[in-house]
Amino acid sequence: MFTPQFFITVVTLVGIFGVLTVALNLELGEAGMIDFGLVAFFAAGAFVYAIFTQPPPTALQQYLWGFELPIWIGLLAGGLAASLFALLTGSLTLRLRGEYFALTTFAFAEVFGSFLVNEPRFGNGTVGLVGLKRPYREIIGIEYDVFLALVSLGLLIVVVIGAQRIIKSPYGRTLRMLRDDEVGALTSGKPVARYRLQVFLLAAFVMGISGGLYVWFTTLVTPSLFTAGVTFLIWIALIVGGIGSTWRAVFGITIIVLFEELVRLVPYSTVRSAQLATSLRLSGLGLLLIVFLRWQPVLRLGDRIKRARASAQ
Repeated sequence: MFTPQFFITVVTLVGIFGVLTVALNLELGEAGMIDFGLVAFFAAGAFVYAIFTQPPPTALQQYLWGFELPIWIGLLAGGLAASLFALLTGSLTLRLRGEYFALTTFAFAEVFGSFLVNEPRFGNGTVGLVGLKRPYREIIGIEYDVFLALVSLGLLIVVVIGAQRIIKSPYGRTLRMLRDDEVGALTSGKPVARYRLQVFLLAAFVMGISGGLYVWFTTLVTPSLFTAGVTFLIWIALIVGGIGSTWRAVFGITIIVLFEELVRLVPYSTVRSAQLATSLRLSGLGLLLIVFLRWQPVLRLGDRIKRARASAQ
């Protein structure tokens, strides 16, 4: 049941989706932005990576582009494409606050998903781009799944270190001031809109790179992989771990990925049993959310002690 492949898959997915969770924590926990459209940046990175690295289309395929460029150019292009989409949405939405910003980002993500489905010249419509190559498969000296797990984990470590440096820097303290007292920040002359846009673009960039790496895992990109369910899975992970802490964000996504992969191990051979497995997954996610919300005050006891000591000093 718990084979080495199971744990390799868990590590890979924790690395990929952990980047999304850490980026969301930077948006929400530090800058106070409720982003319900993060899956659009993830999808933009994945599709643009696939377009930049795959061969040109054949006569039987509907998409227009395939540049067959090196994978690192594809990953960078995916991150930049996600940032460009964030610039487009952010320029229209970042002056909104709270639930208005959340609903608008969700709407933009849904529009982008509809575009992917209905515009086959970009991503081949509902079929998507399939049969994509796994880079370095022929030259690495270890099993490819292990290599991918190490790369995913490496990306997560880099993003975590970068997020921690931002949080502990004067820039991070400014973000928290904007989050806690926007009126005071405006009064003191802080460019609130510019700071929020910078965080939005940075988070989208790393989400886009993570989307490109996700293609290494799936070897295909279709609109069905990038639904609102991905967004809310990341939100559940962040809530389970605890908003405001990079390491708790990683802990939260680890719990969620472990749960998701355990559910996949449930055997089913009929349509009814498959439906039951889906119901088990959704019910289990809800139960996890309730349990961790119930016990989160206990989990945050360490933070309270640290704040009390800091106040005493």
